Amino acid sequence: MKLLIEKSDLELLLEKKRDLIGNKVTIDTIIAGISFLLSVFTASYSDIFGISGTVLKTVFCLIGIGYTVKIIYDLFQANRHPYNHELLLNDIENLDKIQHDHSLVIIYNRDMVGTKRFLVYDDERWDCKLFLNYKTQARNNEAALLEKVSADLQIDKSQIHCRYITSRIQEKYSVSHKENRVYNHRLYEICIDNLSEISQKNDFLKNGKHFYWMTLGEMAKDDNIAKKNLDVIDFVKEVFG
Repeated sequence: MKLLIEKSDLELLLEKKRDLIGNKVTIDTIIAGISFLLSVFTASYSDIFGISGTVLKTVFCLIGIGYTVKIIYDLFQANRHPYNHELLLNDIENLDKIQHDHSLVIIYNRDMVGTKRFLVYDDERWDCKLFLNYKTQARNNEAALLEKVSADLQIDKSQIHCRYITSRIQEKYSVSHKENRVYNHRLYEICIDNLSEISQKNDFLKNGKHFYWMTLGEMAKDDNIAKKNLDVIDFVKEVFG
């Protein structure tokens, strides 16, 4: 999982949590404090440089008491405000500016002259032809992609093979939300054992979606696609162009 975090935001978080990070009283510290306190109470001190042993013992006893009080206070604070690496990780993840994790599914074939044609569909929300895309799952994402592609194209899952290629964080204007949003696009290549059923026509309907075969050049020349999705087309072109 990729995170997009402003350095200033991370520095501010660590500054706010600095008194809690690592504020953990261990059993070794408690034993050390008790041992020190017992040793100064039971020890005998000789006069040193004109300072009586009684005064020295009193000073060390006060230090031992102060040290023990500090341990008790730290122990109380640690139990009152527990903060561990899991909570710190959660706070860091909450700084993430990535608003959408999407998996781009790339399926292509070649025409009679060897030109690559890519499968896109007509997305009603965006009013635009887009590459197949699905929300990235935190676990077993590739298995989920196989299920979704199988359902959308009505092809047996055993004939579909998925390969992760790369990922990229992109900021782009979201037509559906009418604002700039940050996307983490994971790029996958899908290979289908027998494409003949869906590759014979330039467009077809499956599972309530209208699919098209288009070259990257055709997408870039389409004003609507270029306006709404050119950054993704360029991303795909870098890998498959």
